[in-house]
Amino acid sequence: MTASSVLIVDDDPSIRQALRRALGMEHYEVQVAEDGARALEKIAASPPDAVVLDVLMPGVDGLEVCRRLRASGDRTPVLMLTARHSVSDRVEGLDAGADDYLVKPFA
Repeated sequence: MTASSVLIVDDDPSIRQALRRALGMEHYEVQVAEDGARALEKIAASPPDAVVLDVLMPGVDGLEVCRRLRASGDRTPVLMLTARHSVSDRVEGLDAGADDYLVKPFA
């Protein structure tokens, strides 16, 4: 059986590394991208089973990545992982098409 794949998109290398390590230990196939533009390229080339997506990134931010995925008909589950924590931030993320929203720091 093939392992489920997860794409981690975050501009913070320490977050990418920590999530890659944790998910790898759970036998997920993990890809990483440092920004939204690279994430969209990776999704087009090799669609993951799920995306963990930071909101605040240079260039194409996580909200825009999610909007573009949903506009194209992509239903890949998206977890927003971000430091933005207000109720309006959460609503904006979910309205963009995220399936769930987790605030940093997390354990």
